[in-house]
Amino acid sequence: MTSLRTLLLRAACGFALVVLASCDTVSVYRIPAPRRGPGVGHGPPAHAQAHGYRRKQVHGYDMVYDSGRGVYVVVGVADCYYHEGHFYRLRGDLWEISLRADADWRPVTVGSLPPGLRAKAQTRGKAKGLAKGKF
Repeated sequence: MTSLRTLLLRAACGFALVVLASCDTVSVYRIPAPRRGPGVGHGPPAHAQAHGYRRKQVHGYDMVYDSGRGVYVVVGVADCYYHEGHFYRLRGDLWEISLRADADWRPVTVGSLPPGLRAKAQTRGKAKGLAKGKF
């Protein structure tokens, strides 16, 4: 019985030795990714939302992320915002939506707005009610 255990132990050790030896001779070649300038590999990827400091440009419009509202603010355009492929703007008391900031605006309900803009719409509505003495 002892000789069978010894034989199995020697076979297992021999198999492990062969497997480990083959790992040393076989390697995986990886092609390094091209570097594209200073700071490569630092910070979030280009598609990720930034939090308060990063700028973005869509259709030629510069935008800055507003972490308090969770949307991008379109620089130089009053009450215009960008969130997940759509532009939103406030004209008087009416919210509008478009795929481009310069054309094809359609009215949108407050319930369809991103949460940060929905909160802005509700705050603005309460402020108007206070100004008119309704509250």
